[in-house]
Amino acid sequence: MNRSGSNKHRIRLLLGLLLFTSLALITLDFRGFGPLESAQNGIRDLLQPVVDVADTVFDPVSEVWQAAFGYNELNRRNDELQAEIDLLRGNQIRDEAAQSAAESLNDVSNVGFGSDIAQLVAEVTREDVGNFRSDLITINKGRLDGVRSGMAVVTGAGLAGRVDAVGSRQATVITISDPSLIVGVRLLDTNDIGLGHGAEGNTSQFVIDRGVSWPENSDDLPSPGSAVVTAASSRYPADIPIGRVVSVDSAEAGLLQHVVVDLMVDTENLRYVTILLDQPSQEPPAGPDDPFTQ
Repeated sequence: MNRSGSNKHRIRLLLGLLLFTSLALITLDFRGFGPLESAQNGIRDLLQPVVDVADTVFDPVSEVWQAAFGYNELNRRNDELQAEIDLLRGNQIRDEAAQSAAESLNDVSNVGFGSDIAQLVAEVTREDVGNFRSDLITINKGRLDGVRSGMAVVTGAGLAGRVDAVGSRQATVITISDPSLIVGVRLLDTNDIGLGHGAEGNTSQFVIDRGVSWPENSDDLPSPGSAVVTAASSRYPADIPIGRVVSVDSAEAGLLQHVVVDLMVDTENLRYVTILLDQPSQEPPAGPDDPFTQ
């Protein structure tokens, strides 16, 4: 037998003797054998190098084991904290959305003009109806709610548009930013009456380009910032805000005014609107001195 085999045999023999001795000491301990304590101390001294080696070997494993489980616990706690933070953030946004919706609803529920006309609040349910009509919106009120084609649609800021097609429970609205929607207006600064429409390519502006003559005295032009409202002789209730004058230029060889107005209503961000439930006029009035003569 070579030296390596001899060493292995000795190790097996030593381990066997240690095991036998341990069992014997346990048995004697149960029987109350007196000299056992000193024997146990001797055995502990004998086994201490083995224990030290085992500690050295297994301590890193224990640390890795504890670190792995500690890391998993830390991750779990981090996930819980992140979920709580996400919930708080979501609740905050929901609260802000609810507040914004309440403010929007309050704006259209307290319209200060047309107070002598029955009013109906509606929610905008869809925008940009169709592929080519970006100035059409859909509302959640219709014929069964008393809505009729031609009725004025407003917000607290002013005229938002005009009811177009009406279904039983919904309707489409042409907004005031649509260049095809003609509105009779009055310039408060000069009391001039004219016709206007939404500006091409700019949903925030309105152009008055018919009916208002160029004055002999330029001091009689409407001032920038002066107000524009619906005219009493138009197809809409009188004095609904339209916007404020931005600029005035001459048109038609210097015979007419071309007035640019900033709209009061942001038609691209409508959430709620109010329908004025008066009997709508489908055609503008006509008369010899009326600029609305078509």
